[in-house]
Amino acid sequence: MKTACYIPALEGESALLEGWVADAARRFPDVTPVLLPPVDWNDDLTPWPAAPIFRKGKSFGGKASSYLQQLEQRIIPLLEADLGFAPDQRWFIGISLAGLFGVWASARTGLFQRIAAVSGSFWYPGFPAWFAGQTIRADAFYISLGNREAQSKNPHLQSIEEDTAAVVDSLRIRDIPLTFEWTEGTHFGPILPRLDKALAALRDAPAGGL
Repeated sequence: MKTACYIPALEGESALLEGWVADAARRFPDVTPVLLPPVDWNDDLTPWPAAPIFRKGKSFGGKASSYLQQLEQRIIPLLEADLGFAPDQRWFIGISLAGLFGVWASARTGLFQRIAAVSGSFWYPGFPAWFAGQTIRADAFYISLGNREAQSKNPHLQSIEEDTAAVVDSLRIRDIPLTFEWTEGTHFGPILPRLDKALAALRDAPAGGL
């Protein structure tokens, strides 16, 4: 079975993720990790518009639907043409807002069969309640959260444990295969060990789910 695992580039850390993708391709020979082209995180990975959460931050554009359409119709077909094969399965690993996007996308498309959200931004206004009412089209999920993320000084982020628990409960109540894991650290650190855990969990999931 040929599997491609797509990972959005992390703002300011493209070189770091490029190195991880190359290394992961050697360590996980049964999976082809693919780094997606850079996007505007605040716009392209958010499901609907929202006010900024940082004093000097920008608003969230809520253009995830447009970005998902680009992935389906242009970006992924071009990447797979370069790979030289059409995968039997497509997986998705997202960090932060990209994790939010991956889980959101599971309610909009069957493009990705397995999805991992590493420190997913489930604090996003209205997301847990919206997600609870959706039909989910992915087969399995892996979700992880840093054990110090809720200690943020930003009040918008302090509900992350409750919001993540709500998303996890929404999946479990539907009997959708899921692994949830606490990891050591804050929101953005350390990233690479968390990516290793996410990819290993998706790879090791039995047929039909985790």
